[in-house]
Amino acid sequence: MRTSNPAFSQSRRGRGFTLIELLVVIAVIAILAAILFPVFAQARDAARKTACTSNLKQIGVALSMYAQDFDETFPWAASNLGAVTNTYYDLTEPYVKVGAAGFGYAGSPQRTFYICPNFDSNEIPVRAGAPPVPVFPAANVTRAMSYSGNGWIMPMANRALLPNSPWFPGGQPPKGLPSISAPASVVLVTHGLGTRPALAGDDVSSGCTGNEQGVVGVPPIMGSAAVYCAARYKHAQGAVYLMVDGHAKWFKGPASWNDRSLIGVAYRRSLAPNAQAWFRED
Repeated sequence: MRTSNPAFSQSRRGRGFTLIELLVVIAVIAILAAILFPVFAQARDAARKTACTSNLKQIGVALSMYAQDFDETFPWAASNLGAVTNTYYDLTEPYVKVGAAGFGYAGSPQRTFYICPNFDSNEIPVRAGAPPVPVFPAANVTRAMSYSGNGWIMPMANRALLPNSPWFPGGQPPKGLPSISAPASVVLVTHGLGTRPALAGDDVSSGCTGNEQGVVGVPPIMGSAAVYCAARYKHAQGAVYLMVDGHAKWFKGPASWNDRSLIGVAYRRSLAPNAQAWFRED
């Protein structure tokens, strides 16, 4: 009967991995990581997009309830015509009850309900030769203004514009629901860069680098088209838009941050009739 050599068996049991074996294991782990990490990142972004969509839908419900209580008229996005500045976040607080009263600008309380989970994302496409994306001073940015209203429906008012109309961009007070011809195709709220609670959606006349059309006589940061144009990429190179009828949908942004959109969400229907949604119907 054959017997094993104890010394040989002990040496076999004590033998470790060779360098080649370790390199193979490391290579396999690296390959798996390269395959799985993008999947995890996509899953995380999908979850954040879902959270944003949910937030916007709830904002839509609050805006609809507000309109029903005020003769089918939407609230303003912001106004300093009174003793204190009020934003639409304040005006809809009775309907969402997230503790938003008195906030909306830098230094005020931050409510996560109004913060896009991807607010800090800087994955913004810039074509060769395109102007750089503006960087706004931190003191002028608040993450709790992630969602900005359509300024043509929910405008802002500034007492500095008196004695003329204080409302901008369109020079008119907030619009009523009956004035919207195609509520399923008109933007009500979408992503911004946290500098103001209303956008004009102008990626045409401004070239995304100047003030939006209709914004005159206010500080540049209050009119910069970049606040909209550069916010079109918060989720998987696109953004979520809340429509007047209350549904929210993701649309892909243009190839470069300063490009004009013609097929997804466009500035004006008359300038992009093949788009799926617009900020202005005229």
